[in-house]
Amino acid sequence: MSKRVIELNIPVNRVEGDLDIKVKIENGVIVDAKSVGTLYRGFENILIGKDPLDALVYTPRVCGICSVSHLLASAKTLENLYEVTPPPQAVRLRNLSILSETLQSDLRQHYLMFMVDFAHKFYEEKSFYTQANELYAPFKGKFAKSTLQITKDVLKVVAILGGQWPHTSHIVPGGVASANICKIELFDVRNHLLKTQKYLEEEIYLTSIGAIQNLQTLQDLEEYIQKYPDSQVAIFSHLAKECKLDEIGKTGYGYLSYGNIDDPQNPTNSLIKAGVYSDGIYAPIEAEKITEDVAYSWYEKEKPLHPSEGKTVPKYAKDEAYSWTKAPRYANKPLQTGPLAEYMVEQNNLFIELEKSYGDSVYVRQLARLLRPAKYIAYMLEMTEEAVNGCRDDVYISPKKKKSGTGFGLTSAARGALGHWIEVENGKIAHYQIISPTTWNGSPKDADGNYGAWEKALVGLNITDTDNPMELGHVIRSFDPCLVCTVHSVDNEAVSYKIGF
Repeated sequence: MSKRVIELNIPVNRVEGDLDIKVKIENGVIVDAKSVGTLYRGFENILIGKDPLDALVYTPRVCGICSVSHLLASAKTLENLYEVTPPPQAVRLRNLSILSETLQSDLRQHYLMFMVDFAHKFYEEKSFYTQANELYAPFKGKFAKSTLQITKDVLKVVAILGGQWPHTSHIVPGGVASANICKIELFDVRNHLLKTQKYLEEEIYLTSIGAIQNLQTLQDLEEYIQKYPDSQVAIFSHLAKECKLDEIGKTGYGYLSYGNIDDPQNPTNSLIKAGVYSDGIYAPIEAEKITEDVAYSWYEKEKPLHPSEGKTVPKYAKDEAYSWTKAPRYANKPLQTGPLAEYMVEQNNLFIELEKSYGDSVYVRQLARLLRPAKYIAYMLEMTEEAVNGCRDDVYISPKKKKSGTGFGLTSAARGALGHWIEVENGKIAHYQIISPTTWNGSPKDADGNYGAWEKALVGLNITDTDNPMELGHVIRSFDPCLVCTVHSVDNEAVSYKIGF
């Protein structure tokens, strides 16, 4: 039988173009999936031989969306190496910066990357189609416009504290370089946050952020949806269930979060809990259990190694390998990370009940991202008031640099767990490794044959229309990949899709 190749121009992610998703479809069901990272960048190798402080400049360039997160992870790594603890006021300013970046990312992902698909003609027979076009159509929908405006205001917080976004450099080992931040600047920060709070309450939730945080059970959520049917939570919930997003995209995997919002009085602890949650059991993180597997990655074959020992030696012509992405594992198990993982690790009762009812489905995963801004804006306003009261306090402690040693830094970016590891010899970087959230979620298989998170979420997915594989896009996008997915390959048993912007 002759080969049948289908090429579609459907955006799975609208940020970058460094990912292919290859799927094999039999009788309308995906039976195999491969997550293919197509771009080798080699940041870890670029850093070798550099001064340790150079990592503060290089690593934020890993990502233009979460550059503050990489800067913070790098600063924490050097603080761990130099054994220095930043003062409380510096931690407050750091928290405000990283939460601003994450909040704007959550809003943009939901409205500019996820919801736009429901304005696609594929759904023209659905009850929500007219409303979806009015609200989410690219460039002209209500939220396509307002999201851009409000997130610009959110990012002004980073600009005030750090001078620019992206790729600010104000977070340094020992604190922040924002020595002139005092009440007038913090009042400006508060004004932008109050404007954001008003937008969330009047345009998205139609109630107070406190009321959203008080949703503790599935019944609470259902009552809220009934009371506020025009809220974005209600509209999304009805739309998601009509499209059966509560039934697809499940992995069954556990959850990883490095925590978020450092405690100003004890920066090694997070106000939002760090840990692993799997099979209904919470456990604190044991960083030594993190490894990187390269069995199916285009690197020299090694046994799974801890990132402090990990190697980045490219080998493109490697049998069975199919991705430049490594496969991070925790205690030899694949995990997922992101907003849902954050809620599950902190054992939020609402999401415990949601997961029990709907699994880690597209609906639950995306709902976590839609509700999280209410939590973050509350923390940010509280942190701003604390910063105002401490505006005369020190924001920097000069570290005693070491010529040799090791360190690591764990934090949370918008998409989940982010870790940096460093080794310094004779004052120069001898080793550097980064494991980003998308590396966890979008990893290839490991030596034991375990799929990465979104590979697993695709296997078993029913594609109703191979000319418009919308289900595939919803699943991948619910993980918020920092990539564009391109799907291709086929014969009579496998249909491939090239998906791009």
